[in-house]
Amino acid sequence: MAEDRWLWRGALGCLILAGLTGAFFRFGLGYGFTLGLDLGNVRHAHSHLMYLGWATPTLFVLMARQLSALTGRPFSRAVKVVVGATLVGALAAYPLFLAFGYRSVALGEARVPPAAVAAGLNMLVWYGFVVWYARARRGQRLTRVLLFWDLALAFLVLASLGAWGLTMLKPLGIDDPAWSTALTHLFLDLFSEGWFVLAVLGLAYAVLKPDGHKAGHWSLWLICIGLPTTFALGMPASLVPPVLKVIARLGSLLVAAGLLVHVWILWGAVGEGKGGEGERERGGFGQVLRSFFSHDQRALWRIPLVLLWAKLIVQLVLGLWPGVWWSELHTLRILYLHLMLLGFVTLGLVAAATYVWGRAATRGRLWLYGTVLLVIASLMPLTPVWPMAWRGPWILPVAAWIALAPVVAAAWMLIATADKRG
Repeated sequence: MAEDRWLWRGALGCLILAGLTGAFFRFGLGYGFTLGLDLGNVRHAHSHLMYLGWATPTLFVLMARQLSALTGRPFSRAVKVVVGATLVGALAAYPLFLAFGYRSVALGEARVPPAAVAAGLNMLVWYGFVVWYARARRGQRLTRVLLFWDLALAFLVLASLGAWGLTMLKPLGIDDPAWSTALTHLFLDLFSEGWFVLAVLGLAYAVLKPDGHKAGHWSLWLICIGLPTTFALGMPASLVPPVLKVIARLGSLLVAAGLLVHVWILWGAVGEGKGGEGERERGGFGQVLRSFFSHDQRALWRIPLVLLWAKLIVQLVLGLWPGVWWSELHTLRILYLHLMLLGFVTLGLVAAATYVWGRAATRGRLWLYGTVLLVIASLMPLTPVWPMAWRGPWILPVAAWIALAPVVAAAWMLIATADKRG
């Protein structure tokens, strides 16, 4: 791990900073403590650093590591350059999002959105990784792992087109909120639902190595058909034509159904004894709990898969529930995003990093798992499903303090990886 230790530690540093920013946002809501910052901009800075500084560079490194093992070639110096540039670009964009959000500022006679420009520079670096990946996997037999990564990178590129389109609206003289909202969600939703989820599932298949399932092939195409339409669910209902609403709901159902198949396949593979240390696991919940705290690295995938399953259930229910529109349920959408991004994606990355670099690289991971579950639980009282009788002024302050817990756990993980023996 020595040659890429700084990449992993740099990404962990971004995770800590993004977590602190998210906690600051919650303290702003709970106590009115904002230091004069706009909380909307704080939220943008938090989410973009999680996207650009934590999950994306970590995925690049882990995918490159696994591809290197598959091809037998040494870890590429080009990947180190790309990931390093991704980390620098994410950190450069962070203060701009914190100060301006997506707002434009005067630059001479023109008005420019500085944070969006910085994010655009990040996308150029992503394309560099896509080019490297295409060359590195050339001539390799198409496995399910590579298929997931091929599709994940395709959605990464497709999502970036939404961001580029957003920057072109003003030069083209288009001042329609429907277009700007649609392109924003095309970028953010395809980036998270397509790039993140599919790439982490590819890592899960690379680690767990389940037996072949024919269902896995057709269900993957359900995901690909449905995903490009789901961005409309995040738009205000008034901006979405009735036909697109129906298409988006159907797309959401296709994605959820397809992903549920892969959760089922991967869950069955966790105890098969093919992806890491340990013997084949049987014996009920007690054995499952013991294996989680043992040296078995496969057990680390159980909680991310459970959280992905919970995310998909929410997706299925909202897709089938007539009269309910996703963007109108803001607090439930926040819970949904945390199930997916903080739950499945972040913990999945930690599980994959444990497999690739060893347990020394993720010391303190169980504390991170536990605190992530606490954060997700703290969001439940904010949603419409929480009984009104159990609500009170305590909800936001408690959520704010709990938000600090994963930051402490991730900081401990970062400090622990400084041990040169790891």
